[in-house]
Amino acid sequence: MTDDTPEERAKLLVVDDNESNLDILLHLLDPYDVIVALDGNSALDLLQYEAPDVILLDIVMPGLDGYEVCRRIKANPQWRHIPILFITAMTDEASLVRAFDIGGSDYVTKPFRSRELLARVRIQVEYRRAMEQLRRMAVTDELTGIHNRRAFFEQAGEMFRTAQRAASDLAALMIDIDHFKSINDRFGHAVGDEALRGAVEAIGDALPPEALLGRLGGEEFAVLLPASAMAAAATLAESLRTAIARVRLNDAGSALVMSASIGIAHRSEGAADLDALLRCADDRLFQAKRDGRNRVRDATREPRR
Repeated sequence: MTDDTPEERAKLLVVDDNESNLDILLHLLDPYDVIVALDGNSALDLLQYEAPDVILLDIVMPGLDGYEVCRRIKANPQWRHIPILFITAMTDEASLVRAFDIGGSDYVTKPFRSRELLARVRIQVEYRRAMEQLRRMAVTDELTGIHNRRAFFEQAGEMFRTAQRAASDLAALMIDIDHFKSINDRFGHAVGDEALRGAVEAIGDALPPEALLGRLGGEEFAVLLPASAMAAAATLAESLRTAIARVRLNDAGSALVMSASIGIAHRSEGAADLDALLRCADDRLFQAKRDGRNRVRDATREPRR
């Protein structure tokens, strides 16, 4: 048995054409949520809309055998991180080495031994969850939970290339919390951290789902808006500015008042690449600060406040 609550129960995909084997596995794997495929093609179809934590895959099946199914799974970037536990009656060295060579994580032999099966499945579930956590940590800003600088630039680069191929517009917003050092100095870094989290929550609540939000460092954030989400980028930026100004923190009471300066640039203005687009937005951000802060600056001469 596992200690998982029902909400945390791992999901397993079992692929086997033998119904007797399936009956045994469904009984032994009762601690988990189990979905079943009777052949390799069905398993690949299921993966289009299911996200199992571990796949238990029979090697000998009609049509696509387990080796070929594993090869196709590992060739797909969306699926390649799912551990595959081969089910096999073959214990010769060549068969097992081949299973590992094409990406298998482990194997269980028939007839099944219940404690061994559960132990091997548990290890793969724990491994998958640990790897997922590491991947999330690699792309997530620890303080705010949004994309970190590296993840933002990776996704932003792809968004820019997509916009180029489609000859469509793309808007960049650079956002900086005004006088943030004074917040840290007056209230302490704990309140400053809470202020940043509050600002990110306010920004996230106001953004459309298609928008990309990242923390570039300190109190500076960037947003990319594809053409489908930027009918009025300046209006959206203004709503972000006012949302940040409404953030209040329990620890600081009404004494803490935040504001933000925002610069906007569009790919349609002639930006040749992502760096040029962000530089233009950054230039306008600094113009907003020179104009007195707490305002939005776009391609127009008059600052928005």
